Amino acid sequence: MKKEILGVKAPKNKCTDNKCPFHGLINVKNEPLKGTVVKKDISRSATIEWSKSHYVSKYERYELRRSRQRVHNPTCLNAEIGDEVLAVKTRPLSKTKNYVIIDIIKRESASTEPVEEKKASKAKTEKKQVKKEEKAGPVESVKKTEKVEESEN
Repeated sequence: MKKEILGVKAPKNKCTDNKCPFHGLINVKNEPLKGTVVKKDISRSATIEWSKSHYVSKYERYELRRSRQRVHNPTCLNAEIGDEVLAVKTRPLSKTKNYVIIDIIKRESASTEPVEEKKASKAKTEKKQVKKEEKAGPVESVKKTEKVEESEN
């Protein structure tokens, strides 16, 4: 087991992955990529993406260009979608994978805020509907009963 690779300390979790640079038999080269995980597969693979600005002289402006790379995601690190990771080049691991993740720079925290926001917005819409019915008064309720009686006939 390697304790440090390119200044990155080994994770505390252990794995039996032969393609892991810390616990396996893979050597890495000093060609790092820093990107965000946009796709994760069950087969310990992931896709990372990064953006760079490119100058367009005709318009005298910059445009964002993005690049994607397939990487190996060791089980001891287990990077999730949205995590910012550091990957380094290695020997070809498969047809499309030449990089392996060695560090998770920033974890994307899974919070319950969006669920709470949805509940709050749903409660607000229900309150608005109740207020509209109250403002409508008895005229609306009479119209509703007339429609029900017509549909029965």
